[in-house]
Amino acid sequence: MRRLFILTASLFFLFSCSNQAEEQVEEVKEEVSRPLIERKDGTYTEWYPGHKQMKVRGRENEDGQRIGIWKAYSPNGVELSVTVYTNDKKDGHIVVRHPNGAVHYVGEYMMDERVGEWRFYDETGTLIKEEYFGYPEN
Repeated sequence: MRRLFILTASLFFLFSCSNQAEEQVEEVKEEVSRPLIERKDGTYTEWYPGHKQMKVRGRENEDGQRIGIWKAYSPNGVELSVTVYTNDKKDGHIVVRHPNGAVHYVGEYMMDERVGEWRFYDETGTLIKEEYFGYPEN
């Protein structure tokens, strides 16, 4: 009776370990077969390893240049930045956040140049500095 119990327990343990190993192999196969960077219909998407969280997403033109709104995320899903691009140049408002989600700074770009008023905040959301950047002359 004791041998039968030990045999049954051993077989149960062996099969449960085997199933876990097969599941791990399937997860590794999926990670290997799925690239971290995807480009589809003009949308660029970059993933953190494991594909559970998006890292960066935005639109690209036919030449592969960034256009429109681009967003970046932390590994735990916090939106870290929102940036507007025109032909691969920062061109519009930008908001960058601390890892805790609080705003770090806000400002505006005009063809990769800082313009206008920029505000900088600490991790609690307290305004710590303001800077003004002029606008280029036409």
